[in-house]
Amino acid sequence: MASPRIVSSWILIVVLALLFVGAALGKLTGAATPMFEAWGYPAWFALFIGVAELAGAIGLVIPKTTRWAIYGLTAVMLGAAYTHLANGEGAQVLRPLIFLGGLWAIWFLKRGSD
Repeated sequence: MASPRIVSSWILIVVLALLFVGAALGKLTGAATPMFEAWGYPAWFALFIGVAELAGAIGLVIPKTTRWAIYGLTAVMLGAAYTHLANGEGAQVLRPLIFLGGLWAIWFLKRGSD
């Protein structure tokens, strides 16, 4: 029987992977491009972030790449938090911070199991 830590980490992995896929879709379809441009980023940057989120979501569910996905997605979420703060969107910073908490909870739950 799997330990509660392993079960908890897999639940978090699946939930976060699905959330990152959802976030990536808005960027990959171009729906988020106007928002990125309003923040002062080039249009291609939304696509880049969407690809990074999708790759991170896939990386989360592959045990050998989970930790690398956490590192990459951490960088993306720190950038998102900065962007929201720099643009006076204080309440919007909660989403990337919650995602960061989930990512690092996975890291904590998986430590020693690799």
